[in-house]
Amino acid sequence: MATIKDWASEIGFYNDPANQFIRMLLYSETGGGKTKLASTFPKPFFIDTDKGGKTLKKLKVPNIKLKRGNKTFNEIMDILGKIKRKEVPFDFPIETVVLDSITTLADFLIVDILKYPKIPNTVSREPTMCKPEWDDYTLLTAELKAIVKYLQDMEINVVATCGVKLEKDEIRGTFVGLPDIIGSFRNAVGYEFDELYYMEVKTKTTGVEYITHFQKHGYFSAKSRDGKKGFMINADYDKLFNNNKEVKEWM
Repeated sequence: MATIKDWASEIGFYNDPANQFIRMLLYSETGGGKTKLASTFPKPFFIDTDKGGKTLKKLKVPNIKLKRGNKTFNEIMDILGKIKRKEVPFDFPIETVVLDSITTLADFLIVDILKYPKIPNTVSREPTMCKPEWDDYTLLTAELKAIVKYLQDMEINVVATCGVKLEKDEIRGTFVGLPDIIGSFRNAVGYEFDELYYMEVKTKTTGVEYITHFQKHGYFSAKSRDGKKGFMINADYDKLFNNNKEVKEWM
């Protein structure tokens, strides 16, 4: 039985900067600025499934590139465990873990679920020849949730990126924009992050603008528990969390 002394030592305060870690999901079409924005976070480490090096080729950002068919779930959990325990080769300072992207990660995981079956009495299947079944998608959702939950328990900033998918809502007869993840996890992933931003890119004569939305924009959901409203052009970490003067409101 825990004593007063045991739990009293665990008391903290919500306004303590040491406990204020960011949990953010960015989603957009390809080229929407997600990877670029994520790279502006403090001391980022990228877990890369999307070959994001093209965006970051001029920056010295540590990363590890995952490959399809390498038992991705075990690999990524091992990586996160070593980061959490600050084990070699993760003995350099990491303040932000970037998962780039969940869209491709889910594809990697479903390939492994088919090739290396975990469900009893299930044989290995060739991913290019066989379609996933109900139990496969259930396992995929469980693995994605386990990865995200582990990230949430780490005392570190977490940024995840994702593609976008426009689906028709048959009940309401309209469309809804969702993170592009195979399986049912796409309907719940937004609840796993405090900040859910939709991003889009616009090309003007003066150059390219990356627009980050903090509230619903058209068919696309967004939210900010940090209290942000409207949108921001060419957002970065400092503008988002150290200077809210750049935030604009839609008229």
